Amino acid sequence: MNRPVNQHWVPQFYLKYFATVETKETKNSQVWIFSKNKDDGDPVLTNVKNVCGKRYLYSPCAGDGQRDWGLEDKLSDLESMLAPIWPSLAEGYVDLKNQSIRKALSLFVAALCLRHPDTSEQCKDIYRHLMHIYDRAPKDLDGIPDIEYIEISGEKYRFDTRDWDDYKNWKDNDHHKFFVDSVHSHTIEMATIFLKKRWSIIVSDTPSFITSDKPVSKEHLREEKFGFGTKGTIITFPLSPTRLLIMDDMHEQPSGEYYPISAEGPGIYNFLIWRSASRFMVSPRDR
Repeated sequence: MNRPVNQHWVPQFYLKYFATVETKETKNSQVWIFSKNKDDGDPVLTNVKNVCGKRYLYSPCAGDGQRDWGLEDKLSDLESMLAPIWPSLAEGYVDLKNQSIRKALSLFVAALCLRHPDTSEQCKDIYRHLMHIYDRAPKDLDGIPDIEYIEISGEKYRFDTRDWDDYKNWKDNDHHKFFVDSVHSHTIEMATIFLKKRWSIIVSDTPSFITSDKPVSKEHLREEKFGFGTKGTIITFPLSPTRLLIMDDMHEQPSGEYYPISAEGPGIYNFLIWRSASRFMVSPRDR
């Protein structure tokens, strides 16, 4: 069985909806890339195969030296489940109260949030932060941190000193495996957060919305520090150039509704997508 070496954190079937008019229906769909980094130069027209991909992103080496394809297989199955209904999501009027659609789309959006390479870097930052704490902690006679519990956000977690020597000497592949395990373990938890939100879709009669290399955006009208699970967090996700999914906590308002884009146009939404991008935005147009 052929395995994908170049693994995409934003699926190609999704990016094709943001392809140029001339290439959208072809096998070689192309999109315009606009970088946030001025050093990257002018916008580039490229095949979606070249966008948001990295070698073995979800396939660290296992103990026997072979690649672990477990997460890549799960993500492939998830994409295969969503791809057939995406035309309706991207261009039609699906029932946003349908629990099957909500569950599938919640899993897809949650996976998009967690499978990004930025998450891998965040996992490394957490590791470095913890090692800094452990280095400052009291040690036993074997040089192992003499800690029974760690308290995080008011919750106590038992500090397990087994395999300490291995943990403190983690290599790149160990961090890679931790990233993959994090995607495995947190996707359903995050999807559950999305399921509890009020869903609505903004509709544009003409292609108006962009996407990016990090297409799921979040904002909060009052808090400066917030997460996806913070009460009041608003989540936006462009389904296509004409459909934008919004998940919020305004449950006093009707849910599952479709709203026409306001007279102000897509500017505020595209700005949020651009601001939330890791490195670049994706568009069917060159300007």
